[in-house]
Amino acid sequence: MMQTNDIYNTCLDISNVLNAGDISNARSKVITLLHEINGTNNNSYMELVNHLIREVGLLPYIDTYTASWEDRFVCEVFKVNIGERKPCVLHTAQSQVLKKLLEGKSVAVSAPTSFGKSFVIDAFIAIKQPINVVILVPTVALADETRRRICRKFSHQYKIITTTDVELAEKNILVFPQERAFAYIDKLPSIDILIVDEFYKASTNFDLERSSTLLSSMVELGKKAKQRYYLAPNIHEIEENVFTEGMTFLRMDFKTVVTHAWRLYKSRPKNEDKQSFKTRKLIELINTGIGKALIYTGTYKGIEEVTTILNRNLYNKDSELLANFSDWLECNYGEKYILKDLVKHGIGIHNGQLHRSLSQIQIKLFEEQNGLDYLVSTSSIIEGVNTQAESVVLWSNKNGAHKIDYFTFRNIIGRAGRMFRYFVGRVYMLEEPPSQENTKLRLEFPDDVVKKLDGNDPGIKLNNEQYVKIQRYQDEMIELLGTDIWHRIERIPQIRSCKPSMLKIIAEKLKTDSNWPTNCDALQNNNTWEWRDALGDIIEILEYHRKGHLRYYACACSNGWKMTIKELYNTVKDYGITYEDIFTFED
Repeated sequence: MMQTNDIYNTCLDISNVLNAGDISNARSKVITLLHEINGTNNNSYMELVNHLIREVGLLPYIDTYTASWEDRFVCEVFKVNIGERKPCVLHTAQSQVLKKLLEGKSVAVSAPTSFGKSFVIDAFIAIKQPINVVILVPTVALADETRRRICRKFSHQYKIITTTDVELAEKNILVFPQERAFAYIDKLPSIDILIVDEFYKASTNFDLERSSTLLSSMVELGKKAKQRYYLAPNIHEIEENVFTEGMTFLRMDFKTVVTHAWRLYKSRPKNEDKQSFKTRKLIELINTGIGKALIYTGTYKGIEEVTTILNRNLYNKDSELLANFSDWLECNYGEKYILKDLVKHGIGIHNGQLHRSLSQIQIKLFEEQNGLDYLVSTSSIIEGVNTQAESVVLWSNKNGAHKIDYFTFRNIIGRAGRMFRYFVGRVYMLEEPPSQENTKLRLEFPDDVVKKLDGNDPGIKLNNEQYVKIQRYQDEMIELLGTDIWHRIERIPQIRSCKPSMLKIIAEKLKTDSNWPTNCDALQNNNTWEWRDALGDIIEILEYHRKGHLRYYACACSNGWKMTIKELYNTVKDYGITYEDIFTFED
């Protein structure tokens, strides 16, 4: 237990670090001190501690009941309206970003996961009262989470829009993934602020499949945006590019929690194989108690390995909440669905092959005191999901078949710790992490983005070669489809959201074979098995390795209107389709 003398001595050490000008180190020491004080019976902060909290900029942590009047006054100065009944105290870095936005500047911000970027957005809306706000997020799950937060605070003033084909009101906040943005490009007369969360995914280095769609939506919405606010974690530098031209880049290395790491992999005996060592260490960790823990496995096979270990070494948890969830899973997904057994032991899973609703329910249960204790995941946990844990276990240093890079590693361990809940996040590494390196964000200008632009109003700086590509693409599509048809369909949102390279393939198919896709009229029939030829032709042009399984499931899944998932699974399981396949196909 920390005594008063210990607190004074620690404060003296922190004061010396501050006097030496090392505010980042001093901030980490203050957070560690708060962690130790909160572990005592008397967890109120003495006046000296409050003053040091103020000195390092962590103003939300100040205990106003024990702080001096000067420190309480500073808290009042940094209070802002965030759309709730009570104002919120921002830390100094949040205030710096908000100040830039209120001045009308366009800002790209790189900040740690625990920075509290959503508070800045909410404060801007509450103070500035913009007419139209567009928020692009990487996943539907994050769009739903953002919608709930925004609705709670601003639904009395704004129409909150998350789907396509919704009529605009006088004041609107639109929240959705980039693919849905194209439905509103022509409807919005102007945008007061365009917010792009996780904008690093506009780089092909981080999201090869969807980066071009995000870039296109950023350009088209950017034409109408008076101001832009782009958010990302752990970016050290942005390479010069046309997409962030005119924006101020702010790299905020401002931590509100600290991370303590243990490199357990270094203690592996030479005569013990790696898998046995990791298993033994994981069992030791759960037996000693590591609190709410996120366990990163990197692969679906890794999830199976870890959940098997946990299942064998954990008792059923005495939780009515988890028991009810398990019963619900068995009722709706079937008795063979493994998750129903895992949750009884306090184990959840998170990957890209889950129904979004299941992922969201498990995230919610992970945050409940009597809910899930362990969340075993792939990289999906860092892709548009807001959750923090007391501990993070790095079971694997892979992301699929490849080693994780330092950027991904930082995002994973950044999930350890949470403001006001876990001042100190713990990281246990069972495999060696990547070497430290600075992440330089490079936003390329792929042809699929260039060709979608309006040559008369591109909204972005182009060179002569790019203007030629735009015109050539227009000429090719007119030649394939005819002038009237192409000009009639090119502004349709669903067409605009497609990659030009894919549209051209489809147009060439239609041009060379008037009967493509085969038996197309059958798609109107109630007998979905008659759809298989047409669906087979359409699926054939996709870059997907299990086209036969996808075609069969596409025919079967329309019965989902009258069948439960359990019944649907029983229909397709004999064709080698698993629960995970169902979730992947539907996504």
